[in-house]
Amino acid sequence: MDAALRDRWLERADRRLTGAGLRAGAARTAVVELLAREGQCLLTVQEISDLLRAGRAASPASVYRVIDELFELGLLHRLDGRDGVARFEIADPERHHHHLVDETTGEVHAFSDDALEQAIAQVGRRLGIQLTSHEVILRGIAHDRATTDT
Repeated sequence: MDAALRDRWLERADRRLTGAGLRAGAARTAVVELLAREGQCLLTVQEISDLLRAGRAASPASVYRVIDELFELGLLHRLDGRDGVARFEIADPERHHHHLVDETTGEVHAFSDDALEQAIAQVGRRLGIQLTSHEVILRGIAHDRATTDT
């Protein structure tokens, strides 16, 4: 992650956490700093716990609690996989993207598409609502792995 994005997210996280009356305990600080380092990379709570385990900064229960808090404060995006496992990444309003899930491998790829963003904004206008956020998750099979019945 580039330094500007990391710093912007850390500042935003600090403002939101302080505004919510949440103190910077060891577990919360460790999780926030790890997420800032990892950036817009989808991680499970278990992966976050494993990455933190070396420093023993946070118990798995603390990691779950902090992830829930960050998600509720709009600091994280959540992607629920077909495997039933939630994955998280930092939410940065200046670097919006969506995800494509390969149904064969389970790999998740981030993508941006200006035409899609325009279409979503147009739907909001047509429905008479001001969109505050949105997420798109496309699922499919790569052409080189897809089979057809003929």
